[in-house]
Amino acid sequence: MGYFKDVTPESAGISSKGILNFLDRIEENQIELHSFMVIRHGQCAAKGWWKPYDEKFRHPLYSFSKSLTATAIGFAEQEGILSLDEKIVDIFPDLLPENPSENLKKITLHHLLIMGCGHETEIMDNSENWISTFLHHPVLHEPGTFYKYNTAGTNMLAAVLRKKTGQNVTEFLKSRLLEPLGITSLTCALLGDGTELGGGGMKMVTEDMAKFTYFLSRQGEWEGKQLLRKEWFERACRKQIETEGDSEGHVKDWAQGYGYQCWMCRYPGSFRADGAYGQFGVVFPDLDLIVILTTATEQTQEELSALQEELIPYVKKEAGELPPSPLAGAVKERTADLALPPRRGTRNPFMEEKVSKHVYVSAPLMGNQQLPDSAEILIGGSGLFSLETSPIQEMRFSFGSDKMYWEVQEGGKEKEFVLSMRRDFAYSEADGHIYAGSAAWRTVNTLEMELRRMDGLSGGRMIVRFQEEKLLLEAEDTLISVGGLGISPRQALTAFEVKES
Repeated sequence: MGYFKDVTPESAGISSKGILNFLDRIEENQIELHSFMVIRHGQCAAKGWWKPYDEKFRHPLYSFSKSLTATAIGFAEQEGILSLDEKIVDIFPDLLPENPSENLKKITLHHLLIMGCGHETEIMDNSENWISTFLHHPVLHEPGTFYKYNTAGTNMLAAVLRKKTGQNVTEFLKSRLLEPLGITSLTCALLGDGTELGGGGMKMVTEDMAKFTYFLSRQGEWEGKQLLRKEWFERACRKQIETEGDSEGHVKDWAQGYGYQCWMCRYPGSFRADGAYGQFGVVFPDLDLIVILTTATEQTQEELSALQEELIPYVKKEAGELPPSPLAGAVKERTADLALPPRRGTRNPFMEEKVSKHVYVSAPLMGNQQLPDSAEILIGGSGLFSLETSPIQEMRFSFGSDKMYWEVQEGGKEKEFVLSMRRDFAYSEADGHIYAGSAAWRTVNTLEMELRRMDGLSGGRMIVRFQEEKLLLEAEDTLISVGGLGISPRQALTAFEVKES
C-alpha cells in the first residue's frame, strides 16, 4: 500500500482516454518508459512499472537530484545557516586563484541556483580538487546575465552546505524533509573529496520521487505542517533566468526559463524537476496535478509533449469527478501488464548441450593482449558510478528448462547471472546487486543476452557467437547513444577460447 491512495482516473477528474492516449504515444515513439505515476488532489489516478523494473528498485535521478539539492539550500537559508547573497569567494578563500577576476568575486549562491554563475562551459572534474578547478575556471560573463547549464555549479551548492554544516545534502535533508515525507530510498554518489554529487548522483524509488514532487506542488507544506516556507517556492519554481538563447534552449520545454534548479514547462505555470534521459517530476499547479516519469530515452521532448498534448487535455480543470467510464478498466488492465520487450528467438538444444560442456578463458584477439572487460562493465548501465573492473578470467554457460545461467570468474570472485529464455526477464543477485536478464538464440550459433542492473537505467546487450573452439562476445549499451554520466565504455569485441582440460 503506497502513500497515495489508488483511485480511478475519473474519480480524480481525469478521463481514462487521456491515460491511454499518453501510453499509446509513448509506445508508438518507442520511448523506453520504466515507471509513471499520475497524482491528482493527492490521490493516484494511474501508475505502472515496465518489467523488469518495479516499485522496489531505486532509479537514477540524474539532474532531478538538483531540485533536492536546491531544497536543502532552501532549508539552510530558512534556518540562517547561509544567505543566497553570500559570495563563493568568501566561502572558499583558500582555494581561489592568486588574482581572482572581478566576475568570480561577484558569484553568489543565487547565481549558482539559477545556472547563471558566468561560466561559458562546464568543468568536468570529479577529483578531490574539483572545487579548486571550479574556482579557477574562467568566468567570462557577469554573473546573473548569462545562462549555462552547469552541474558543477550545483555540486558547489552541495559543497557550500557541507562546509557550513559538516553534513552532505542527504544527511542534512534527513530530519527536515526525508523523515517527515517518509522518504527512505534516497542515496547519492560521492565526488572525489567526499562531497555528494548533488548535481546528478542521486537515486530513489518512484513513489519517493512522487512524494518530493508533491511537496514542491504544495509549496513546502506536508500534512498540514509548513516544513519550508512558501516564499522559497515563489522564487524556486518561477522563471529566474532566460534559457531560450542557450544551445539547449531551442527545444520547446527547455526554452521556457529556469528557476532554482528546476525548469519551467510550456503549460502555463507548470514546472518540473528534470533529469537526463527522461527523469521527470512535472507539476501543474492550476490542475493540482503531478506526473512522475522514469525513463531511458533521448526523446525527452517527445516524452514531455506526449504528456502535455495527450494527457493534460483530458484533465477536468475544475475540481470534481467525471462519470465512471468502462475505459478505467482498460487502464487498470494495461498498467498491470507493462513490460519492456525481452530478447526474442528460439531454443537450440544441440548448441546448448555443446557449449555447456566447455569452460571459456580469455584469448588475445588479433594480437591484442588486452584482457576482456569485467562482467559489470560488459553489462554496464547508465547511472552507475562505480563498477568492478577485474577482467573476466573464465566463463561458463548452462541451460535449464526455461532459463540460462552465465557463470563468470573474475577478481577472485564467482558470479552467476540468470537469464530467462521464455521471452521475459529473470532476476538474480551477483556481488550484492540485483540483475534482470533475458536471452534467446538468434541463429544456430549466435546467442543474444540482455542484462540490466536494476539500480541503473540501461544495461548491456551481448551477442555471443560460438565458432568451433572459441567464442566472440560483443557488448553494447541498451541506450541508443552511449555517453554521459555513469556510462562506462566497454570493449566492442572480446574473444574467449575453450579451456584445455
